[in-house]
Amino acid sequence: MSPVSIIETSQLAPSQGNEGVAHLAYGTLGRLACKCSAKNDVDFLIKKDRIICASCGAEVLCLPPLIGVYVATCNCCASPSIKSTFVLDARGIYTCTWCSRTR
Repeated sequence: MSPVSIIETSQLAPSQGNEGVAHLAYGTLGRLACKCSAKNDVDFLIKKDRIICASCGAEVLCLPPLIGVYVATCNCCASPSIKSTFVLDARGIYTCTWCSRTR
């Protein structure tokens, strides 16, 4: 899967060689897709073995530290022009934050 775009977060202060969500193991990820919002603008809390929507409590199983966040089409999307967000976890698995399907 080729990333369409990368969502940058401000949870880590930039340091040499680390930008955006580089190995984010705790904190909050912003601007992700969730069923509780019509836009990709929901915050998720990073826990030990999952991320949790701060608005509705939906859980997405993944293994932090998170390596990246990508915007792409998922099978749950009604149209190829609709994009969801995927988190790339420490196992190298992409997980859709809207439906929790993995790639």
